[in-house]
Amino acid sequence: MEALRFGVLTDFPALKKDWDKVRFEYVYYGDLSNQYLEKIGRTPPPPDDLADRWVSLEELKRRSRVAFTRQAYRCLPNRRSWMELLADSVGAMANVLRVGQPLIEAFAPDMDQYWNPDEEFGEYVRGRMIAPLKRAMRREGDILVIAHSLGALVAYDTFWKFSHTAEYMPRYAERKVHTWLTLGSPLGDETVKRNLRGARASGPRKYPHNVRRWVNVSAEDDYVSHDGNVRNDYRGMLTCKCIESIKDIPIYNLAVRQGMANPHNSEGYLIHPKVTAVVAAFLKA
Repeated sequence: MEALRFGVLTDFPALKKDWDKVRFEYVYYGDLSNQYLEKIGRTPPPPDDLADRWVSLEELKRRSRVAFTRQAYRCLPNRRSWMELLADSVGAMANVLRVGQPLIEAFAPDMDQYWNPDEEFGEYVRGRMIAPLKRAMRREGDILVIAHSLGALVAYDTFWKFSHTAEYMPRYAERKVHTWLTLGSPLGDETVKRNLRGARASGPRKYPHNVRRWVNVSAEDDYVSHDGNVRNDYRGMLTCKCIESIKDIPIYNLAVRQGMANPHNSEGYLIHPKVTAVVAAFLKA
């Protein structure tokens, strides 16, 4: 929240009154992910992880707002461009060789667990978003949903559920989210697309209907969002008139965590001028 607030009010100080009027709700499921990681023997983030996040954010805040460039990104320490290259290569072969799932298991095990039909992890995670989204849809005013990483899958599946499940129709199916902003999203990945709600349907039933604008932001070398062109992947939403617009925005994420460039870092996304511009456009609207 501090990353987003700093970016918006630095770039658009005249919007402070509008910012102060916004009602924020935070959908958190990290405790569920940590329980699962411990269950499979993975180590959750150490206690000093939060302190390092604040250090990273302070470094981002000191950067000039015009300095979020390719050149600045190339100067970051310990960049790992090979990870995005690997994800791109696997993504290209996933339809033929079915090798996307092992990569997801290796780098994002909670994402793989999210789809597991034998476990309730996915239902629990989606449950964290259902109540806040229902509250927002019952109120007057426009809605902006910002989703990072696995959160983009959770948001997509929840939108689809609200659009096509009897218990949410017609009240929530007809209530539109003004802007859906995805950051570091894996929704362009072939394995991910096969596992989404509605993936096996056709026509309008394949997609959510309750989003007006989708803006997708992906950072260079972010292996989770290695396919940052979701407009191409979800052009059926436009053809079926399920959504008004889909826009892809590439950026350079300048976050450094534990001495290493971290292009998937959420604060690096949220503070970026191109992200704050989307939020400012929503506030102005």
